[in-house]
Amino acid sequence: MKALFLLYEGYVDWEISALSYILSVTDCEIETTALQSEVKHCGQFTVKVTKTIDECTAGEYDLLIIPGGDPVPLLEESKITTLIQEFDKKNKWIAAICGASTLLGASSVLREREYSTSIEIEEFQAFFNPTYKSKTDVTVCENLITAEGNAYIEFAIATGKQLNLFEDREDELETVLFFKNQLRN
Repeated sequence: MKALFLLYEGYVDWEISALSYILSVTDCEIETTALQSEVKHCGQFTVKVTKTIDECTAGEYDLLIIPGGDPVPLLEESKITTLIQEFDKKNKWIAAICGASTLLGASSVLREREYSTSIEIEEFQAFFNPTYKSKTDVTVCENLITAEGNAYIEFAIATGKQLNLFEDREDELETVLFFKNQLRN
């Protein structure tokens, strides 16, 4: 299994930290990409990515993960749109949390699919059909996994579940309890 995290200036790092941990402990190969070789996340740490977006193709990966953040500066970025569309055309998993769902809408991959988001969709009417906005924190629809920003643990678990990363239901529940700090005796 190989996962690609699409990072950008100001991305919300904690929305993907649980998922990146789950992927790393299940021996998933992880790479990062961005429009440039370095980006700063919302906490102002500078991150050097594995490859720039020009060096990535969807065929190399099983999963694309996009963290939340301010989508506005990225809505016109054709390289991001193209990468998302490539993943979708190949029916590869795309996991997007919080504002990242706007990038799915801008890439025309939401179509008539149910989705979750923390974004006020009225502000981005061109990218969202309100009919398909889910009432749940996390939504799995075909090859898309979307979530509200504060549901980052649930997002990580749902993604892990779709990728069959848990040994069994007990392993899945133990992982939830671990992240919720409820494994104490």
